[in-house]
Amino acid sequence: MSEFTRSARSLSVFALVGVLVLSACGTDGGDSASEEGAQTRTVEGANGSVEVPASPERIAVLWRPTLAAVTQLGHDVVGTMGSPGEADQGLAPFLPENVDGADLTLVTSSPAEDDINIEELANTEPDLIIGVSTALGAQTEILDSLEAIAPTVLLEWEGTGSWRGHLEEVAEILDAQAEAEEEVAAYDAAVEQARTDLAEADVDPARTALSLVRLQSESEIRLETPESFPGQIVDDLGFARPDTQVEADGDTDFIPHSYENLDQADGDAVFVLAGSGYPDAPDTFSDGLWSNLGAVEDEQLYRVDYDVWGSANYHGAHRIIEDVTAALTGQTDPAV
Repeated sequence: MSEFTRSARSLSVFALVGVLVLSACGTDGGDSASEEGAQTRTVEGANGSVEVPASPERIAVLWRPTLAAVTQLGHDVVGTMGSPGEADQGLAPFLPENVDGADLTLVTSSPAEDDINIEELANTEPDLIIGVSTALGAQTEILDSLEAIAPTVLLEWEGTGSWRGHLEEVAEILDAQAEAEEEVAAYDAAVEQARTDLAEADVDPARTALSLVRLQSESEIRLETPESFPGQIVDDLGFARPDTQVEADGDTDFIPHSYENLDQADGDAVFVLAGSGYPDAPDTFSDGLWSNLGAVEDEQLYRVDYDVWGSANYHGAHRIIEDVTAALTGQTDPAV
């Protein structure tokens, strides 16, 4: 997730007592029985073939979109990444609305992939660990330590574009393909319902250029392109995008600007994304350079939560659909 930043932290590895002993795989690579009669399955991850419990009961996840996928498929977790001290430990965008992130056990002090407390992870006594393999490779480097605790599967994550396939990959690990298909169908249904609601409000997405502008800091804004997570959702809804936000320079999914270039953020409707990374971001946008935007004059500018809009998971996708529909059908007041 250019959405998740690195955090420098030294990883301590200690001698683990009572290491989980796994049964050997059957010769056909399918289910096999251990000495205690427990069934296992062989799955494929970025780290190769891994024998995992057929019905894991204590799952630990080392990536917040993985937390979202696991809970989307109806499973609980015994340990996860998060941000101690933040509301819901920073996990609300990655959980069903009826689950309190404050109740979950953290095995990190931040959402960064290289910030893992091996001892805390072991204390959760997982029978399955699902981690992530990125260009940084931090979890690949500690794979031996993770495997000493429980069977570990690392899944490829190549940026926010990975969010759709990530659910399906987690479903393969948990043997929950049918549940994943239901969740994808539910998302497709939400998109179609939103299009219906917008049409009834005389909103034509194809003729409405939606601008997505992230408030990164007091000196920088970032225009979200169609390759970004929120850009993908509004594309699914059929919205046009301003010409200034169609293609990024380089490998990013956003276009950085100073506030002097705020005119590049205009559109028929503007969604301003502000989150916990910039707690001093303004709540209203009618003064200064903002007053020059046509969307401000037309009262078509809305403030939304970047922590949700940048979360890259199906929970967040549904909430983006809800936010956009509520704003453009008159159920949300503009932030001007």
